Amino acid sequence: MAEKKGLFGKLFGKKDVKEEVEEVAEDVKESVKETASEVKSKAEIAAENAKRAAEAAKHKAEVEARKAEYEAKKIAHEAEEKLEEAKEAAKEKAEELTAGRELSSKREMLEKEIEEKVEAEKAAYMDTYTVTANDTLSHIAARFYGKATPPYYKLIYEHNKDVIGDNMNIIIPGQVLNIPVLPEDLK
Repeated sequence: MAEKKGLFGKLFGKKDVKEEVEEVAEDVKESVKETASEVKSKAEIAAENAKRAAEAAKHKAEVEARKAEYEAKKIAHEAEEKLEEAKEAAKEKAEELTAGRELSSKREMLEKEIEEKVEAEKAAYMDTYTVTANDTLSHIAARFYGKATPPYYKLIYEHNKDVIGDNMNIIIPGQVLNIPVLPEDLK
């Protein structure tokens, strides 16, 4: 049914309505295909971008989670170190207290021992005597023990060496001598 028309007829000739509708339909079809292709392409690009954005968000969340985990481990490690330091300090303090108690106990024992010795020494002396002019150890022994023999005045000298000095024959007026109690063998 289509007639052949020349160039002039094709340019200025009237087309059949059916042909025109078909051409318009074909043009619309082509336009729809192109638009659909563009929409599909844009949708794929949008989907790809959304996928990349989701991956980036996932990666960022993983990085943040690792960072938070690292910080938590760091804080836990620091807390453990502080706990260890506190344990060491407490142990040292306990050792110091124990040592302090031991020293205190030893000091108390020594003080008690010294008191006992002082009391024993006080009990070991019957009196004190202040040396006057013309005194000798034998005169002092005779005065307190009733005898002026060497065992008696040597007993007085031995208990007062720190006051008298190395020579028992030299005593000085004003010296205070402790007079010891007679031992059993001299009574």
